[in-house]
Amino acid sequence: MDFQREELRFVMVEGLVAYGEAMARRTPPEGATFPPLAAAADRVRTAREAIPKVRAFVDRAQQGCPDAEAYRTARQSLIDEGCGGDLIVFFAAWNAVLAEGGLAPLLRGPIGSVQKPLGRRPVAIVPRTQLTPQLAEGRIVLDLGDDRFWLLPRNLAGRSLLFTMRHGVSRVESKTHRVGCRLANTLESGKGIPKADAVGAALARMVGVVGQQLDFLHLENYLDPKSFKHLISSSPNTRQLFERVAGALISNDQEVQPATVDPALASQDFGWVTGLEKAAEAEEAGRAFGVDAKSAKRLIKNPLYCYPGGNSFFDLYVDVVDGIHRIARSHQGGVASLYTHSSTLRALITYLDPRPFHEAFSEFGEYKEGQDNVVLLAYENGQLSGYSTAVGLSERERTAREAWISVERERAGRVTLRPNQLRQVVALVSGGDFAGAGAALKELRACGDRLGIAVHFVRHGFLGLANNWIEQFTEREMRGMAGVASSPIGSSRFEDFKDEEVQRVVMRNLAPYLENGALVVMGGDGSLRGARVLFEKFGVQVVGLPGTIDDNLAGTTSLGFHSAVALANHSLESLKATSAAMGSVFFVEVMGAGAGHLALACAYQARAEGILVNEHPDPDAYIDQVILGNLKRSMGVPNKSHLFIVAEKTPHRHHPLGGVHGLVDYIAQTIAKWPSARSAQGDYRLTVATKATILGHTLRGAPPTPIDRTLAQHFAYETLHRLVERPESAVGCLLACRVEGAVEAIPLHSITPKPFDWELFSRMHGNINPIRN
Repeated sequence: MDFQREELRFVMVEGLVAYGEAMARRTPPEGATFPPLAAAADRVRTAREAIPKVRAFVDRAQQGCPDAEAYRTARQSLIDEGCGGDLIVFFAAWNAVLAEGGLAPLLRGPIGSVQKPLGRRPVAIVPRTQLTPQLAEGRIVLDLGDDRFWLLPRNLAGRSLLFTMRHGVSRVESKTHRVGCRLANTLESGKGIPKADAVGAALARMVGVVGQQLDFLHLENYLDPKSFKHLISSSPNTRQLFERVAGALISNDQEVQPATVDPALASQDFGWVTGLEKAAEAEEAGRAFGVDAKSAKRLIKNPLYCYPGGNSFFDLYVDVVDGIHRIARSHQGGVASLYTHSSTLRALITYLDPRPFHEAFSEFGEYKEGQDNVVLLAYENGQLSGYSTAVGLSERERTAREAWISVERERAGRVTLRPNQLRQVVALVSGGDFAGAGAALKELRACGDRLGIAVHFVRHGFLGLANNWIEQFTEREMRGMAGVASSPIGSSRFEDFKDEEVQRVVMRNLAPYLENGALVVMGGDGSLRGARVLFEKFGVQVVGLPGTIDDNLAGTTSLGFHSAVALANHSLESLKATSAAMGSVFFVEVMGAGAGHLALACAYQARAEGILVNEHPDPDAYIDQVILGNLKRSMGVPNKSHLFIVAEKTPHRHHPLGGVHGLVDYIAQTIAKWPSARSAQGDYRLTVATKATILGHTLRGAPPTPIDRTLAQHFAYETLHRLVERPESAVGCLLACRVEGAVEAIPLHSITPKPFDWELFSRMHGNINPIRN
């Protein structure tokens, strides 16, 4: 990584050894235990000899480890055999390879359950105004505050529910000191105990103990805190937190389950730096390396930086993620409360974030120890899904506001394009293809011609940038482009773009177009994450346009969505006709990348009898209660169609792949057992066929509807005019627009998933919402 080599060029083996030895000579503070120091003669020479062994360890790790234990064993072997058991030699050799960029492949190495899944089950969060008795009935309802509720299946068989929280204010504060697992820390009496009580009160409200849980729905508290399992770290402050939270969850006359120590909840190991003030740590490192403290922090804050006598944040990340999966597997069917530390929560939030490790770490690199969050985790089908909620609404609002101001200031500072300076634009389409891309490209070119701006196109998205497939189209090539289905310049999914070496190649290819130029990226959330990398990391003047048939970006209508719904409707009407004629039951699967917006729109427009989506808190219950219930009521009605829409990847117990897989067979077998399906003597029944139809990629190549073409032209026009007249209002942003309305700019750093429309879902099922204010 060239940029890292430049930033860390001051890191030398001699300085690392000197710093490690200085830290090892420290006297342990009260309550801390330091690792033993091995005797050694020439650590500088030994560390240089160990550097190739560290590189070899990285090469082997890229081949994969089955679990965290295998990774730990290999790392310990490197210390014992490659570094003679000397922790200072290991510290120097490891961080010397880090400074040259040689450890980066570890972030992509497959380590068992630590690998981020390609898709996650979305958390079913329903606003109070969209919550109906039918949605909440028979389910666990968790109060998240701010009139939002998380719905979970009542039956936890095969599932686990985990509440994870940090200890709060302690005697030695992690805001100012390196605390870690080697210091027996306790809660500070003046602020720490009240903070712990606040966490307990928030959790009690969340699970409904204090009786605030939707009285209008006549719900009982579905969670019994007496059955909770409690797990703590070996640090006294987590035991204290457990005692305060348990006191809030359970009255004094009830027995509390004892807490168990679990190593997965331990904080990071800072080795000989344990107990040191962070400012003094940076100053000591600066002296050893001959730089100022600010420069030294660039090394210390790297997630792969290994502390002398301790480990790195990445090592902690591996242990936490693997350990939480282990805890979840061992508590299936129940609820566990986990009491831990800020570094552990930071690792967990980094894992839950859908972005690659290095991007998520950058986002949460400044995790505030003062944020008392409860991270809610649901485990099913081997995967963790989660949601982090701050304790206290006012604190969450204040934190969000401060973060917004800070990040927006940084975005504005990266805008280098000035008014009337734009001379060239490079445009690409990335990710899954969609209708309307051609209309946007045509308008970019036409508008560019009027403004004297050269417009270049990239074939096949980020892959094309890496291959330098950048070109200008002739007038003949532009003809008819606005009405072309899909993307006339191609698109692709290019996972290798996450590799920093590939990013450097892209920057070399873009360099001729960046002077007085900008890049326009059309695509979904993954493509816009790529655009954000180019903007924040390399300073490329980027504008994003929403293009995805999934329509899963909050605050905007995405190009391609309406065209996909229109094409799907033709197929659905045909299936309804044959279903009515033949008495067949059709399950139609549509795309959506795990989101149910496309499925909901298709189902509502086609007046389907049911819709199975990933967002539903309990798809298995929906299948048994709604789908089979509707069929039982409507089967046998003359000329009645039976149509159900299924979003791809929606999980259920009938097949590991979810969606329509296994669903059709289960429904057919269940229907066959009903008495109404059996023919009486002398009575011949209409044979009911249950069929699956996967529309899949046919919806991506839909002809663009007038809505998508108009919206695409609107986006393209606004993009160029803003880049010319007010670049700060577009650069580093996604341009967003409803079907009818003004174009707004959403900073790339604040793009969020679109909330599922539970009100439309309920309306489709005939539910009347009683919660109108």
